Order: sequence, then C-alpha cells, then structure tokens
Amino acid sequence: MSEKIRLAIHGGAGDLHPAAGPQPEQRAALQRIAEASLMRLHAGASALDAVEHAVVLLEECPLFNAGVGAVLNRDGQPELDAAIMDGRNRACGAVAGVSRIKSPVKLARAVMERSPHVMFMGLGAEALGRELGLAQVTPDHFITEERFHQLKEAHEKGVIVLDHDAAFGTVGAVARDASGHLAAATSTGGLTNKHPGRIGDTAVIGAGTFADDRSVALSCTGTGESFIRAGFGFALHARLGAGVKLADACAEGLQEIKHYNGRGGCIAVDREGNLALPFNSRAMYRAWVAADGKLRVAIGAD
Repeated sequence: MSEKIRLAIHGGAGDLHPAAGPQPEQRAALQRIAEASLMRLHAGASALDAVEHAVVLLEECPLFNAGVGAVLNRDGQPELDAAIMDGRNRACGAVAGVSRIKSPVKLARAVMERSPHVMFMGLGAEALGRELGLAQVTPDHFITEERFHQLKEAHEKGVIVLDHDAAFGTVGAVARDASGHLAAATSTGGLTNKHPGRIGDTAVIGAGTFADDRSVALSCTGTGESFIRAGFGFALHARLGAGVKLADACAEGLQEIKHYNGRGGCIAVDREGNLALPFNSRAMYRAWVAADGKLRVAIGAD
C-alpha cells in the first residue's frame, strides 16, 4: 500500500534577495524533517500523525517562522497560530495568539480531539493547554536574536514584513497515508511588526489549512489576509469537485490571491495522490515525495 504515500512540507514563501545564496541550512532542515515524517508514513502512521510530527519538528527549528524563531509583533512579542485537519471526517482544531504553549500544533490537535470546539485564542487557548497537560514555556523561549533585529529594522522602516522577505517563513505539511487518507497542518508566527492580536489564514480552517479525503489537503503560506478573503482552501475543494485538475485549481487560486494584492503559495495533495506546490513569490521553501517515492527539496524555481 506504500504506493499511496505522498508527503509535502513547506517552510514559508517570500521574495528573497537575489544574493541570498543556496541556503544550505534551510535545505538540510527540510530534508531531515521530511525524511523523519516519511519514515513514519512508511511505518504505518496516519496522515494526521505524519503532518503533526513534521510541523512539530519545523516549530522546533529556528530557521523558520513558527515556534522557536517565530517573528515578533509590533510590541516585540511572539503570537503563534496553528491548525490541523483530518481529511477522513473534516475534524479540525486551531489556535491563535498563543505564546506560552511549546507546540502550537500539538495544542491545535488537542483542541480537535479533546474539546468540543474548533478554535481557541490567546489566554483561553493557553489555559486549555495547561488543563490538558501540554508543555508550557515563557514567551522568551521562542525569541531569537535574529528575530529581534528583524523587528528593529521593520520598526525603523515602518513596514510589516512577510515571511521570507526577511529570510524565514511559516511552516506546514500535507500527507496522504498508505490507506489513502489526507491530512494537513500549518503553524506560524505571522508577520514581523504585525499589530498585536492580528490573526492570519493559518488558523482559519478553509483558508490556510484544509483537508478532505474527497478532494485535497493543503497548507498555505504568504499574505494571510488575501488567503482569507479568497477562502483559498474551500475554493480549491470546490474547483476540484467541479472537475478541475489540481495544478489548474491551484493556479486559479493563486491568481485570485494576486487579485487581492497577496503573495505566497501552497502545498497540496489530492485524493488521487497528485501533488502541487505553486507560489507567486520568488521563493517557497519546500520538500516533497511524489509518486516515484523520491524526496526532493527546493527553494526557488529549482
């Protein structure tokens, strides 16, 4: 049944400076994390377990904008969002604006499986995490020196910075397991210098995170407001239901993102095992395993 297995992860999108170089550390991290998640799938793990595992590892890696190394808001604080969705039954969980839970995606899964609700925010989400026994940290656990300087520069320029425009990015994973089931998970620190309390598309089910065994699993990265306005995940599900091929459906979706003045991309796997990893920025950090079983890593158009 392993021929059904598919996997893709991303580490964010943006317009890297042309002189940014080959980014060997980021490539190695994507390779390592994808290999670990793929190994689980081949050992019989569910798509849901595989995407959670991938995103936990990405949250722990300071090279990306999620968990440790997350970007900082206008007041110099991390505010983390995450979501997870099970394609078998559309079960889902999401959290927004947390800064004291070690793994936001684990909390999102706990919301899905251990509460009657779908989304929690801020202090309520953190209180739920404590009640459920999830690992706690202080906000400085997530802050790196590089993010501090990045925020200072954004303050000086008076700008809000997207993902890899500042060299790092939102993370996500999609998978199809050996039984053909789909799942997706996404985690982010949002935008550098964002207004405190801002929530992007990551935590919005049907926008930046979506999975349904009848159609597709996807995780988005980029200008969250535009992905929300487009209802990106639900719109892609609808296009596939109307018979549009995955690559074409994603291309149409990104055209709509552009219409709403947004940039970014997505990783997606459909029910047939087709993969799409499109982006309309200069780069999207990604790794994937398609039908041939080979693991590939790329950043730009490579």
